[in-house]
Amino acid sequence: MNHRLQLILNVLVPILFLLGAFLLLPKLLVFFFPFLLGALLSLLASPLIRLLNRRSPLMKRQHASAVIMILLLALIGFLLYWLLAAGLHFVKLLLRRLPDMAQWLLTSLRALAGERRKLLFGMPEQLNRIIDNLIANSDAYGEELIGRLSSPAFSASLDLVKSLPTLLVYLVVTILSGFCFCRDGERYLKRLKELLPERFRRYFSLLRQDAWKILHGWLLANLEIMALVFLLLSAGFFLLRIPYGILIALFIAFLDFLPLFGVGFILWPWIALELLSQRFMEAFWLLLLYLMTQLVRQFLQPKIMGDAMGLPPLLTLLFLYLGFKFYGIGGMIFAIPLGMLFLSLYRFGAFDKMLDSARELFRELLSFL
Repeated sequence: MNHRLQLILNVLVPILFLLGAFLLLPKLLVFFFPFLLGALLSLLASPLIRLLNRRSPLMKRQHASAVIMILLLALIGFLLYWLLAAGLHFVKLLLRRLPDMAQWLLTSLRALAGERRKLLFGMPEQLNRIIDNLIANSDAYGEELIGRLSSPAFSASLDLVKSLPTLLVYLVVTILSGFCFCRDGERYLKRLKELLPERFRRYFSLLRQDAWKILHGWLLANLEIMALVFLLLSAGFFLLRIPYGILIALFIAFLDFLPLFGVGFILWPWIALELLSQRFMEAFWLLLLYLMTQLVRQFLQPKIMGDAMGLPPLLTLLFLYLGFKFYGIGGMIFAIPLGMLFLSLYRFGAFDKMLDSARELFRELLSFL
């Protein structure tokens, strides 16, 4: 084969392979999500299974796997039940306060109607008429809004009922795959290594050593940020004497871990309600609390991530930005661990041949100029 063509292939093939993995891997992970959850469950259960095998040599691995998986699923079920019960209790309290909140909203609208001339002094008369119509028809608008909201809620309930068989299938597949991975996971890995070429096998072994370090650092960094946000919110809610402040702070801190929601998902509507009820000091303190949490997240996140995972803050910001640009806000969740895996491959020499070929092609290109 022509030497120049070989150099071009040495550059293009790894790039095409990385692009294919970058585009197809997220879709494959979503498609095989129950098996991924089963693998994560087996990863959590494996140390306990090994401990049980050492303490009870007569117990076979498959029996130890079944016992540990049952205990682990029972623990996860208990935690989910506790979170669901706490959430339902909070929703129940909110529903009890809905009549008072509706009355408070009507009172605020009447107060706004009484003060609108002062607020809109010097504004065009047409704008005043629009405000008058909005206030006069507020009851009708409220009924229409409730009707519009109830229809999607009813549709969502029907969708949830229709999806129950699918959720049940996912749950069964997750449990059975987790049991299979616990019992025969090492055999699966050994077989996978045999199928891989020698070069890829070496990278697989090296990446396996780094994978736990990357995952541990990523989880630790996110938990540190979540704990800081929780402490800030708990202290603020305690000073503001907000009922169930610790539970609300825990819920908001968990939402802050999810980029699709964040602290503002709860605090911004809360601040708006406080402003409408003319409790300006409470709105000010909530706004200050929101700004403090954002300062902690924006300024400390790169440093915490970098310290926990051994990344410079600039590279952390770069990976977060690339994850956002390619896959939106949700891509920021896995941007840093995937970036760390990419750096590990570079450090292990996976791209040496491609880079050497690119340098040689560049030198040949310069020789033509």
